[in-house]
Amino acid sequence: MIKVNLLREPTIRKGKSVVAPTTSPMGWLALAVLAAVGVILAGAWLYLHSQIETLSDSRDKLRVENMRLQELRKQIDRFEAMKQERQSRINIIEQLKTNQTGPVLLLHHVLRSIPTRAALWLTALDQKGDQVRISGLTVSGETIPDFMSNLSATGFFRTVDLELYEDQQKDPAKFTLLCISDHKSRDQAPME
Repeated sequence: MIKVNLLREPTIRKGKSVVAPTTSPMGWLALAVLAAVGVILAGAWLYLHSQIETLSDSRDKLRVENMRLQELRKQIDRFEAMKQERQSRINIIEQLKTNQTGPVLLLHHVLRSIPTRAALWLTALDQKGDQVRISGLTVSGETIPDFMSNLSATGFFRTVDLELYEDQQKDPAKFTLLCISDHKSRDQAPME
């Protein structure tokens, strides 16, 4: 039979010589560059991280300020709407005052033209365009010419004509005057 020795024979082992690694200057340079790049990247990361935090805080503050400004904008819009409403009311009142001057001036001139020493009552005053119809009663017929001359003297009327005169024996006399107002003098006639 064949015998196989599976155990190794003790042989003399030769010791391997250990070679000390030598460092090359290029290795040190590469290591230094790698370390510098690492430091730069870490610094850049820290700087960017602080910038992100600062900008996030600033963004949050701006959002809060934006919400506050939106509320103020709503209040301003409400105040503007109220201002426009009030201004429209003022404009309407001014328009009414402007439109009111014609009838006010007419009444002013008619009332100032009534003779003071005579009994004269006005029963109707009707204005249609330039025509003004004045109706009334009088005890004395002599007061009507005075009234007509006073109306003409105001400068508010271009013509003053007697349209109707009914003298009744027991009751006061009825009269109607037809006056044509003057556009130029109507707008410029002063109140005395």
